[in-house]
Amino acid sequence: MADQNLLTGQVKTDAHLALASATGGTPLGSINRELEEKVTRERAQKMGMNYIDIAEVHINPDYLHVLESRVAYEALIVPFFKVGKKIRLALAHPTNPKTQEVIKRLKNDGYAINVNLASESGIRFALESYKSIDGPSPIQTENIIDEAKIDSYQAEIENLGALKQKIETVTSEEALNFISVGALKTGASDIHYQPEEKTVTVRFRIDGVLQKVLELDPSTYSYLGNQLKFKSGMRLNVTNIPQDGRYYFKVNDRKIDVRVSSIPTEYGESFVCRLLDSKQKNLSFEELGFEGRTLTILKKALTLPNGMILVTGPTGSGKTTTLYTMLTALNQPENKIITLEDPIEYHLSGITQSQINEKRGYSFGSGLRAILRQDPDIVMIGEIRDLDTAETSAQAALTGHVLLSTLHTNSAIETVPRLANIGLKPFMIAPSLGVVMAQRLVRKVCPYCAIQKPLEESERKNLTIAVEQIKKIYPSMALDLPATVPQAKGCEKCNNTGYLGQVSIGEIFENTDELKDAILSEKSATELFNIVRAQGMLTMGEDGVLKVLHGVTTLSEVERVTFIASSLPENSVDQAPAVETPASQES
Repeated sequence: MADQNLLTGQVKTDAHLALASATGGTPLGSINRELEEKVTRERAQKMGMNYIDIAEVHINPDYLHVLESRVAYEALIVPFFKVGKKIRLALAHPTNPKTQEVIKRLKNDGYAINVNLASESGIRFALESYKSIDGPSPIQTENIIDEAKIDSYQAEIENLGALKQKIETVTSEEALNFISVGALKTGASDIHYQPEEKTVTVRFRIDGVLQKVLELDPSTYSYLGNQLKFKSGMRLNVTNIPQDGRYYFKVNDRKIDVRVSSIPTEYGESFVCRLLDSKQKNLSFEELGFEGRTLTILKKALTLPNGMILVTGPTGSGKTTTLYTMLTALNQPENKIITLEDPIEYHLSGITQSQINEKRGYSFGSGLRAILRQDPDIVMIGEIRDLDTAETSAQAALTGHVLLSTLHTNSAIETVPRLANIGLKPFMIAPSLGVVMAQRLVRKVCPYCAIQKPLEESERKNLTIAVEQIKKIYPSMALDLPATVPQAKGCEKCNNTGYLGQVSIGEIFENTDELKDAILSEKSATELFNIVRAQGMLTMGEDGVLKVLHGVTTLSEVERVTFIASSLPENSVDQAPAVETPASQES
């Protein structure tokens, strides 16, 4: 146990005791620490100094570079805030010769210093932060993100190749800013930091596909990782468990939220950052790529008086964007709309948005029950993932509410067996379902460099099968197999990927009386598919083929995200009667 001098407030302790005390590791340690902080606070008041409980301060690792770790330990002094040449220091013994020597040196270097008295155990705990950095790297620039700096970053990043040279010559905070702005400029949705044995790969997910941007050496990545953890509110001294955090930066009037996820790996922590632009343009269904029968049913869904509208697909398939587009269209003065999200990705004016907190018991299920007591007309929940949420959602749909949500299934019709597997009974599924759509995102060929290439034999075979299937459903649709199809090439406009932007492909069905009877009778997925097929539903693969024939995307893109023909249940096309071609889908 530490010896404590009540007259001076000094504590003889080691780093482990400081850590235990600062975190309240034991009841006795917590009491000792409270007493020590009280004595230090009174001591500061008598000396006319500012007091700080430094163990409770989240310290930016860049600030620590102002002093070498050896010097900081010897002088029991910690820099905890810095703007330009203004710096705040926490120290335990103002009259200590080594402390005075450090303060004098910093003043000679041109720093304006503000000193704060802290307890010795608090200082020793704060000094643990030095273990997350390797050696001194004095900061010469301000750690403030402002519009002028962002504009400067954008001007300097002419292309992704310039990023590597930039981040090797700046502070970790500026390096992080350069990478974030570079991702924003290229339209990336995610930044991936992947540590390996001798290098760290940084990749951007652009239009749904990861593109390698640069490689970092492990020492540079160490500084960058600490800065990323600090900004996103993660614990710097924890590296062996997953963590989640969030921060933001502003570009002019745009607020960019960044969701950060970390996991421990063999060669260090791996980070993935999701960029969420608060000023992202609200797109229409047409701009998202929906057309024909899909577009007609989506617009009809906006007029439903009640029922569940579900959008299915894997992560990154555009489900949330589609739901936000629907919410924007439904956002009228006469409608009370409440959302329950994890997290809130985009902020919508006029809509009440709530974020769940599983750690505090605020889950989708419990949150939805609370939302329904708020007298909403329309409810959107981020995902149906358990029986509690599914039952409450179905009950809401049956009691006069329109409920929008997402589900992870590979196709639209698999929503029914998926809800049944969760535990929802057929007598709840059948009357509560309204409209179900499955979707994927495919990249659009770059209009500046796309070329046409002759059809290969394998491509011709796949397209022929898909076109024949479409014609069986819509005989009047004018479809001819082209001699050439689009091919991605690559130019500066598209960062040499050959693609620019994304478009949705989807399949959709309405819950008709016939389908309700089949669900209640617990028919198989194939039988349910035949019913919606008879209604005129094209599969995602067939919708993708139409976009290939219209020159929007490539066949390889459609095949990357879904099957073109082989995913259909056997004989389903032959059993489906022909229907009238939607006017907007005619060639």
